[in-house]
Amino acid sequence: MKNKYEVRDSSEQLIFSCNDFIECYDFLGTNCEDWFAFIGVSEQNINLIMDEETYSIKSDQFADRFHHEFTVQKIIKSHDVLYAGLYFSEGMYKRGALSLLKTVNALEERVWLDMKGNLKLIYLSASYLKNGFPQILNKDTIVIEGKYIQDYYAFFCELGYAFLGRFGYMGWNLHGVSDLLTDLVRKDRTVNIIWKDSDLSFKAIENTVPEGYQSISSDIVVELKKYCNVILE
Repeated sequence: MKNKYEVRDSSEQLIFSCNDFIECYDFLGTNCEDWFAFIGVSEQNINLIMDEETYSIKSDQFADRFHHEFTVQKIIKSHDVLYAGLYFSEGMYKRGALSLLKTVNALEERVWLDMKGNLKLIYLSASYLKNGFPQILNKDTIVIEGKYIQDYYAFFCELGYAFLGRFGYMGWNLHGVSDLLTDLVRKDRTVNIIWKDSDLSFKAIENTVPEGYQSISSDIVVELKKYCNVILE
């Protein structure tokens, strides 16, 4: 199944496979589902049950990290391409992550800088797909560049970059960060975090905390100090 996607029903029966899975613009303007194109489908007569059946899609190119459930809202068939309006269940995947990984410039370091607000969740999703949860930390000193933290989600992008480099993933909320640090930082080891331009980034975080979220900059610092020696500059 190398570089292919598989779609199965709720009983794990294979429905079809395809060569590629493309995220599309919502050309019908329905807003109730996201549109995708399955390219090079293996079956000519595909019958998908609308709304009621839950399907799953997976690909081995992301070490099984891309394995998600969805329901089908609409389909449009065109030769060996199947266009479908899908509703994905909650999970690590955000629409746009696959396209980002296919098109990003290999020389661009902080890919998220031109992404506004919660669109940075696409970068965080792509980071998880590409590299997964971190297993080893090879640094004793972590440098967070506060000048690159323009808003709440940019903090999580910069944190992943500071710890692990390009497309490094350290969670997309404070609870996730805590879980990963618990596994990553040994109790017998001292890891220093130097947070540059911290006051500047604190203001950016405070001014853009999503509605309903309680995590603010002081909570972030307290959480980081549970695992690391934090130096604010």
